[in-house]
Amino acid sequence: MTHLPFDYEVHQEEDVVASRSLLKIYVVSILVGALGVFFAGVILAASTGALQPSLAGPKGQQRAFAQLSHVEQTPLRDSERGIDLRRAQLRDLASWGWVDRKAGVAKIPIDEAIDVVVEESSR
Repeated sequence: MTHLPFDYEVHQEEDVVASRSLLKIYVVSILVGALGVFFAGVILAASTGALQPSLAGPKGQQRAFAQLSHVEQTPLRDSERGIDLRRAQLRDLASWGWVDRKAGVAKIPIDEAIDVVVEESSR
C-alpha cells in the first residue's frame, strides 16, 4: 500500500439525480421554447400583414381567389376550366396594359420584360 503525503479518504458519492432541479429545467425550457415559437409567429404575421382585418390584396390575387373558389375533383391542369384558365394566364402574360393607371404602373409582355432585364444586367 502506497502512502500519500496527505490523508485522503476515498468515498463514493450518492448515486441520486436531483429530480426537482431536472423538473425545473424541463419546465423552464418548455416555457422558453413556447415563448420563442409565439414571438416568431407574431413577427411573421406582422411582417406579412396576416393580422390585418382586410382581405383585400392585389387585383390579380383577388381574381385568383375568385376563380379557384370551388373544389376541383380532378387535377386543375386536366380539367376544361384549368385549360381555359391557363390560356387566359398566357394571354395575360403576352399583353400590354395598365395595372394601376393612377400610380403609373403598367405591364408588358413577359418575353419583352425578360429581354429588358437581361439587357440591363449586361450593362
